[in-house]
Amino acid sequence: MAKQQSFADKANKLGKKNELIVKCPDTGADTKIINVRIVDTIKSDKGTFKFLDRNMKVYESTYKQYKP
Repeated sequence: MAKQQSFADKANKLGKKNELIVKCPDTGADTKIINVRIVDTIKSDKGTFKFLDRNMKVYESTYKQYKP
C-alpha cells in the first residue's frame, strides 16, 4: 500500500514545485517567477465593454513579462 501523506506534506510539495527562481534581466538579481491574471477592457462597437482575461508569468521584482 502507498504511504498516506499528511496535508502538510502535500502543501510543502506543491510549494516547492511552484517556486521558480531565475535571474531578472533588468536588475540582474535572483527573483521569483509569479503567476498573475491580467484583465484588459475592450470597448465594443455598441459602446459596451468586454473583459479579456489572461494568465501570465512575470518577474516578482519588476512585474515585467517572463520570457523563457
